[in-house]
Amino acid sequence: MQIKSSRPASVSEAKEILAKRKDDGELGYEQNQALENTDRFGDSDAKKAKTLIETLSKIDKISTELAIKIVDIRPGNAATLRAILVKDRVELNEDELNNILKELA
Repeated sequence: MQIKSSRPASVSEAKEILAKRKDDGELGYEQNQALENTDRFGDSDAKKAKTLIETLSKIDKISTELAIKIVDIRPGNAATLRAILVKDRVELNEDELNNILKELA
């Protein structure tokens, strides 16, 4: 198999891509396993997820990859959001955290 391109994608977007590929033909074992996982964990619409990712990426300290992680996990409180941000050493003030949580709600 040859990789034509690579870019980060949210769970919802991966679910949409894999479902489309399944409709076009048979998926391999790994792709079937990935589709099953996205069915379990990808609960939002891919377009909505993409919009949220773009909105979060506009915040200076948040990269696209980090925005995808935040959208996939969908933290419900500031403590969980801080736990996601700490790995990338991103520190946000309370207003920024609350704005992100409002976007995710």
